[in-house]
Amino acid sequence: MREREYLTRAARHPDGHVPGEASARLVEGMLMEGWIYREDRDGFRLEPEEALAFRGRTAWKITPEGRWAALGLRQRVLLAGARTGSLPLACDDVRTKVSMEMHLAEAVGGAVGLTVLGDELVRAFVTSGDGGQP
Repeated sequence: MREREYLTRAARHPDGHVPGEASARLVEGMLMEGWIYREDRDGFRLEPEEALAFRGRTAWKITPEGRWAALGLRQRVLLAGARTGSLPLACDDVRTKVSMEMHLAEAVGGAVGLTVLGDELVRAFVTSGDGGQP
């Protein structure tokens, strides 16, 4: 999935910027899915049609939905388990390292936990009715 590649790169960017080499067609698709957005010069979020027509020099940014879409099922389960405490994040786990690169987890005093962003993301997309599973 090519979208996931760009979403992952955006999630790893400190400001959530989508890489500039994403094609117009791919950008439009991600925009229509609600995975990315664009702001005007004043920082106001543009509607999709306005964002596509906007000629200013602002970056496309990833949305929380885009961050969630960038994660695979195992990554989602890992984060959901970390939030509930049923699945601790191991420092040497590849998925934990990816979560850290995406600013969803961080090492604090020898342990790894969710960042505020990671916690908010899991809370937004995992409901209590599904047993904590994404």
